[in-house]
Amino acid sequence: MEKAKKIKSLEGIQRVRFNDFSEYDSEKSANGGAYGFWTDYTRLENGMWEVSYGTTAEFDFCPVCGSFDDHRLEDGTYECGEFQTVSEEELIEEINKFVETDDEFIEYKGEKQ
Repeated sequence: MEKAKKIKSLEGIQRVRFNDFSEYDSEKSANGGAYGFWTDYTRLENGMWEVSYGTTAEFDFCPVCGSFDDHRLEDGTYECGEFQTVSEEELIEEINKFVETDDEFIEYKGEKQ
């Protein structure tokens, strides 16, 4: 596999998604134990990136801590804490050290997509 070019800027990008489908099986992806997972980094107005988690599973899954549970409280906060944020420099570092495969890959969403 060809080595990816190093990212230097995320200008024009609104979301970066790290996908992990290494254990994924479409026949078991909703409730059979073979789920796909992702970590989203969404650009905030202050220039930081908010981290959230998702899965193909149809069970309760916390977007704040990435565990199978419903941690959302009635007031809209989460009992496990707040969404983590990272700087653009930290995110670029994560992107540049990530090794993509057919099952583990990064997707970028721009401003007008």
